[in-house]
Amino acid sequence: MTVENGLNVSGPDSVVVTNGAMHGLYILIRAMLDPGDQVIVPDPMWNEVCDNIILAGGIPVPVNLRAEDAYQYDPQAIEAAITARTRAIFVNTPHNPTGSVADLTTLEAMAAVAEKYNLRLVSDEAYEHVIFDGRKHASLGSIPAAQGRTISVFSMSKTYAMSSLRLGYLVLNDTATLDRIKKLVRCTINSVNSVTQYGAAAALNRPQDATRWMAQEYEMRRDVLFDALEESPYLKAFKPQGAFYLWARILPDWPGYGGKADGWSMTNYLIDQTAIGSTPGSAFGPAGAEHIRFAFSCSTAQINEAAGLLPGVLRAAKN
Repeated sequence: MTVENGLNVSGPDSVVVTNGAMHGLYILIRAMLDPGDQVIVPDPMWNEVCDNIILAGGIPVPVNLRAEDAYQYDPQAIEAAITARTRAIFVNTPHNPTGSVADLTTLEAMAAVAEKYNLRLVSDEAYEHVIFDGRKHASLGSIPAAQGRTISVFSMSKTYAMSSLRLGYLVLNDTATLDRIKKLVRCTINSVNSVTQYGAAAALNRPQDATRWMAQEYEMRRDVLFDALEESPYLKAFKPQGAFYLWARILPDWPGYGGKADGWSMTNYLIDQTAIGSTPGSAFGPAGAEHIRFAFSCSTAQINEAAGLLPGVLRAAKN
């Protein structure tokens, strides 16, 4: 059993090193699905997962995450979405784009649903160490009902700022899926370059003080940006519990920009008026419409500058 995540790993062959978590998800979904198979996904979500499902001939089935539930997964809604073609439930916590963190009770309930219907669980844990307010990250695969049916997806990009070096890894014990995945590694990249692998080994085996400091710095940036949006009209922000994104709903009184009043109009207005970048929520699925996502993964100085500009520039939109 792994020390940090509590995963039962049968041996080193159960860990597959990939060219980033994106590559890991691509080969996993290819190995897991036949054309017409369905995967239940959260909405909103990081939409490249849906793209990979579609590329494999599968069908993503969205289940809404609601603001009134703090964007927690709803196990009952997930169960209601299951059909004879459902093969897996995709879980991402901490969650991109909302920054919600699934609590243990919710994860246990989802594991019970997966066990009841004999479904796989895909657990995307890229932001496992970017977590706030004293919360603890729980790995879905550590829950008894989820063991043996969970494929855990990890990334070096977020915790260790290694995004451009491209290294991720999958953890699974399903031998049939594992055999397919290894073939897909060989046929797509052959192997991850050795320089990156040595760097990742050093990052994992050295003291972790820097990762804890980074999480504290992200939490401080979150607070600065959230407080600025609390003072601003037209946006209602959700205070993220993890990851480095801030998700905000565009309120109905937003007058719009460029003849439109959607997420793109808010994104374009902020870029044009202040050079503050953001992403329209529609990029994250149907439930993301009329939302916007800010990232606070840039420097603290940039976050402070943006926070100083946002209330004023949004008030000015009234004119």
